[in-house]
Amino acid sequence: MSQLLRTSILFFLFQLSFMVSAQPISRKKGENLKAELKYKLNDTVRIQKLQELSLYYVKKAGQYKADMDSSYICAKEAEILSNQIHFEKGKWMSLILYSQIYREGNNEAKGKKQLDKAFAIAKKNKAFWLEGEAYVELTNYYDISNAGLKIRIENVKKALEAFRKAGLKKKTAETLILFAGHYYFTGKYKEALEKYNEAKIIYKAIGSNDLQNLYSHIFKTYSKLGLYQEAIKYGHIAIKYGENSKDDYFLAEDYNHLGYAYYYIENYEMALECHRKAFNYTLKIYPDLMNFYIANSIIKDLLKLNRKKEAKQFLDRELKAQKVTNDWELIWYKICQINVYDALGLTQLADKYCSEVMVLQEKNKKNLLNISSFEVNNTIINHLLKVKKYELGLNYLNINKQTEITIKDINVIMNRHLMEYKLDSASGNYLGAISSLKRYQKIKDSLFNEVKSYQISNLEIQYQTESKDQNIQLLTKESALQKAKIQSDKVAKLIAGLVLFLLLIITGLIFKGYQSKKESNKKLEEGKNRIENKNKILQNVVQEKEWLLKEIHHRVKNNLQVVMSLLNTQSSYLKDESAVMAIKDSQNRINSMSLIHQRLYQSEGLSCIKMPEYIKELVSHLKDSYPVNYNFIVVIEDIEIHVSQAIPIGLILNEAITNAIKHAFPNGEKGTVTITLKHFEDDYFLLEIADNGIGIDGEIDIFKYNSLGMKLMEGLSKDLNGKFEIINNNGLKIAITFIYDYAFNFK
Repeated sequence: MSQLLRTSILFFLFQLSFMVSAQPISRKKGENLKAELKYKLNDTVRIQKLQELSLYYVKKAGQYKADMDSSYICAKEAEILSNQIHFEKGKWMSLILYSQIYREGNNEAKGKKQLDKAFAIAKKNKAFWLEGEAYVELTNYYDISNAGLKIRIENVKKALEAFRKAGLKKKTAETLILFAGHYYFTGKYKEALEKYNEAKIIYKAIGSNDLQNLYSHIFKTYSKLGLYQEAIKYGHIAIKYGENSKDDYFLAEDYNHLGYAYYYIENYEMALECHRKAFNYTLKIYPDLMNFYIANSIIKDLLKLNRKKEAKQFLDRELKAQKVTNDWELIWYKICQINVYDALGLTQLADKYCSEVMVLQEKNKKNLLNISSFEVNNTIINHLLKVKKYELGLNYLNINKQTEITIKDINVIMNRHLMEYKLDSASGNYLGAISSLKRYQKIKDSLFNEVKSYQISNLEIQYQTESKDQNIQLLTKESALQKAKIQSDKVAKLIAGLVLFLLLIITGLIFKGYQSKKESNKKLEEGKNRIENKNKILQNVVQEKEWLLKEIHHRVKNNLQVVMSLLNTQSSYLKDESAVMAIKDSQNRINSMSLIHQRLYQSEGLSCIKMPEYIKELVSHLKDSYPVNYNFIVVIEDIEIHVSQAIPIGLILNEAITNAIKHAFPNGEKGTVTITLKHFEDDYFLLEIADNGIGIDGEIDIFKYNSLGMKLMEGLSKDLNGKFEIINNNGLKIAITFIYDYAFNFK
C-alpha cells in the first residue's frame, strides 16, 4: 500500500471517528491497565485485565506488527491462566481476541475459524454475551461498500439483541453507538441520533463517565443535519469529557469539527480558536497525518476575519517548519498557499501552486478519497474564478457533481450550487446562474425548515418525557401505598384517609390550576389585543415616516433647483466667460444630485436609484446644457444603487462628460462619448466615460493636474472605495472600478 493511500485511509478513519467500528480503548486506560498488571491480582481479575489490554492493542489506529504481537501475548497469557483455573468465560473470550488479531494481521481465514468456535460455544451454552461479542467481531470482516454494509448492519442488530438478552447494559450502549455509526455513514442522520440517544439513556442509568466517544458522535451527527447550535453544545460536552479523562486521542478531531460548526454559523473567531487547538493536538499526536489539512482551516478562518497578514505569517513561520512526507501533505500545503496568495491578490503566484496541485491530484487520483478531492477541487475552482478560467472551473465543478453523491453532506451540496452560481454569473451565463442560485436558496431554506422542525419536535419530546416522568413518579407512589396496605392491616384506614386526603388536594390543585389557566387565558387575550393595537400604530408610524422621507427628498430637490436658479441669475450679471462657465459647471453638479432626489420621491423605494433611467436623464440634461453635436452612447446594466453610492457616481459622470464636451473636440468636430456601467468581477462594477477626441499628449499623471474636476473625480472615487484611472487611447477614457456595497444596496 502506498504511503499516500495509507495516509489517506488513516485520515478517513480519523474523520469518521470510528463511526462504523468498535469503540477504541483510550490511551490513558491502556497505560493504566499496564500499570495494574504489574501488581499481584486475583486470577480472574488478571485475566480480565489482560484481555482488556489485548483489546487496547488490537483496536489502536493502524495495523502495526508490534501492536498485534503485544495483543497476542496478552491474549495467550489470559488463555493459559483461564485453562489453569477452569475459567470458561476467559477461555471463550480468547476466541474473540484471536479472531481480531488474525483479522488485523490479514489472516481472515484463520480468524473466522476462531469465530466459528465462539458461535458454536455460544449456541450450545446459551452464552448470549459471547454471541453478542462474536456478531460484533463478525461485522469487521465486511467492508463498508453497499453489499458489505447491509451484512454489517444485520450482524450489529443480532449483537444488540444478544447483549440485551444477556442483560449487559454497557455492551448494549456500545453496540447502539456502533449501530448508529452505520446509519451515520449511509446518511441516515436522524436514525443515527435515535440510536445515540438510546445509548445516552443507558449510560446515564448505569452512571458511566466514559462518554467522550458518544458525545463526539452526537455532535458530528447534529453538524451533518445542519443543527449547528445543538452540535456546538454537544461538541463542548465531548471535549470536556476528553480533557477530564486526559485522553488526547479524539480531542484533535473534536476541536477540528467544532471549528467547522462555528465556521458554518459565521463565528470565525471561535472557529479559529478551535482549529488552532486541533492543530496543536495534531502536532502532538498525528504529526504526519492532519497538520497541513487543519492548517488550511486556520488560514480560511483568518481570511474570513480579514487577517490576511496573520495568515501569511502562519504560512511562512509555522507551516514551512513542518516536514512534508508525502503527496497528500504536499497537496494540502499548496492549498494553503493558494488561499493565502489569492487573498493577497498575488494571483500569478497562486496560479503556479494551483497548477502544481492539479498535477499532483491527477497523479494520485486513485489514492485520494472523495471528500479530499471535493475540498481540493473547491479551492481550485475558487482560484480559477479569480483568474477568469471559467471553462476549466466548470470541468472541476462537474467532477464535484459526481463526487457529492457519495458524500451525503448538505453543506457540500449547498457549496457546489453556490460555486455553480459564481461560475455561471462570472462567465455570463445569467440564466444558469439564476437557476443555481435558486437551488442553493432552496436547500438553504429546507435546512432552515429542518432546523425549525427539529426544534419543535425536540420541545414535544421534552414535554412528553417530563410528562412520563411525572406519571412514573405518581405510579411509584401508588405502588408504595399498595405494598404498605398489604404489609399492615392496622394502617389500612390511615392509608385510605391519606389517599382520600391526597385526592382532595389533587382535586383542589386541579381546580386551582383550572382557575389559574382561565385567568392566564384572559390575560393572554388582553395582551394579544394590546399587541395588535401597537402593530396598527407602528404601521401608521412607518407609513408616516415613508411619506416624510419622500417629502424630504422632494424639498431637497426643490431647494437644489432654487440654488440652480440663483446661480443662473448670478451668471446673467457676469461678464467674465470663465466665471460664467464655472457657475454653469456648478449648476450641472447640483443638477446631478437634484435628479437623484427627484428619482427617490417619485419611486416606491426611498434609498435606491435605478441607474439606467437616472444616467440617461443626466446625459440628456448635459446635452441640452451645451450646444454640441456629439453622439452619446449609453450602456448601463439594469441595476439599482443606494443613494450613498449613486451621488458620487452622478457627480463623476457630470465631471467626466462635461470635460469631454469642453476639451475632446476643440474645433467643433463630430465625435462620440460612450458611458458604460457594468459588472466587472465578483462584487466589483466598472464605470467608464470614453471619447474618441484628441486625448492628452504625453504620459498621464493624475497628480500633475490641478483642475477642480480631476480632483473632484479622484476624491469621489475614494468615497466609492474605488480605483480611479485615466487612459489615453484613441481619445480619453476615465475608468472607476468600485465595490458594489451590498450592505447599503440590499433591500
